[in-house]
This record gives sequence, C-alpha cells and structure tokens, in this order.
Amino acid sequence: MTRFALAVPHWGPFGDPREAARLAQRAEQAGWDGYFTWGGFVSGDAPPKTYDPWVVPAAVASATSRMRIGTCIAPLPAFQPYVVASIVASLDVLSDGRMTLGVGIGDVARSFEMFGQSGDRWVRAAQLDEALDVIVRLWSGERVDHHGEHFTVDGVTLAAVPVQQPRVPIWVGGDSAPAKRRAARWDGWIGPDNDPADATVADLRRTRSEFSDPEHPVELVWAGELDDAGTADWAMVPLMGSRDECAGVVDAGPSRG
Repeated sequence: MTRFALAVPHWGPFGDPREAARLAQRAEQAGWDGYFTWGGFVSGDAPPKTYDPWVVPAAVASATSRMRIGTCIAPLPAFQPYVVASIVASLDVLSDGRMTLGVGIGDVARSFEMFGQSGDRWVRAAQLDEALDVIVRLWSGERVDHHGEHFTVDGVTLAAVPVQQPRVPIWVGGDSAPAKRRAARWDGWIGPDNDPADATVADLRRTRSEFSDPEHPVELVWAGELDDAGTADWAMVPLMGSRDECAGVVDAGPSRG
C-alpha cells in the first residue's frame, strides 16, 4: 500500500521551523504519513529566507509522533560525513526512530562552486558514495578510521547512535543509471521530481523490476501523479504555492484512491 508524504521547501511560507512544526501537526492530523524537508542551498540576487534543512526536521519531529520525517533531498557532497552522521543520529533519537536520510549529488554546480567545492557531477557522485560508507560505519558506534580520496576520519567514535538498526534508512535520488545502481545498495530510490509528466506508472513498474531482490527490498519513492494506488511504496507530494494553497493541500489529506 502506498504511503503519502509531503515534500516541503525550507524556504517560503513553511520554511521557518516554527511554521513547519505547526504545519506538520496539521498534516499528521489529516492522515499524511511523512513530512520531508528539501535540502540544498538557495542563492541568487534576491534569495528568499532559507532555513537550515537539518533544523527543520528537528522541529517537525518534536511536533509529531507518528509521521516519518526526513530530507528529500540533501546534497550530501556539500557536508562532512561526520557532521551528517551525528545530526541524523540525533534526529533519529529525537523522533523515536522515524528519521529517513534522503540524499543526492545535488543538481546545481554553482551551489558547490560558490563555496570552493567541486561542481563536477562525477566528483560529487564519488563523494556521495564515500560519504555514505563513512556515515554508516559511524552509526555502528565503533571506532572509524578512514582515509579515502575525499574524506578523512581518523580514529573517531560516534557514541550517540541512531535508534533504528542496522541504520537509519537511506534513500537515494536521481534518474540516471548510476543513481539507480547506487539506490539499489541502500534502502530506497527517489524518482523524478523535476518533471511529473515523466512519472508514469509504466516507468515505475520497470524500475521496480530492476530492484527486485527479495533479500534486499528497495522502497520506491515517486514524485508526481500516479494512476494506480499501490504502485509506489511512497508518493511524495511537493508542497508549493501560497500559504493558503499549501494549507489546503495539507488539510485535505492524501488521495488514497
């Protein structure tokens, strides 16, 4: 059965963590199954007020008791693995084991280059893979020694481990073949979120067949309209528009077919 989640920007009418917490309470009461915060940096000549994509889930976790929370999608190469491991473990504790880490390589090269980081997609993909390996090792609570191409962790132990074991679920976003192969290593694949017209049921079923490993099931997370209830494990509804428009979508609850 498909579960339904909101994907809410960390800017706009509900970017403020206080507003996000109040909206999340309404969403939980209306029957939504998850509340996910967008990640990434927002820049430009006149950027909107943008709040930290790791702080907003903390506010949502504190205001709810049932809904899944998480990121959709955090550009993991922008962050040090130890920082992400520690934050996500803390969010999992705060939410009593409701956290999901949704990650990708990031889609705007400039968002990395303006901080002196590589905007090259292949470099960011390698950083993502290496960072995930380090994060999961840190979540074990064991001492980690890692000297890789992009990151170094020298004798570090993360004592505050997540509630969920063996790890917090990791969803990987992206519609390329490498992204799908990467997702198959972890716990979920976040499908196209930039063009809902491409989000067809046939595409989704074909993708599910690629992940058909009973020993390692991968959740399919889909953005866009689906014709068949139950085709995806999660349907992610981007929450865009005015305050009243967003509140109307939330209060109406998910369309379960």
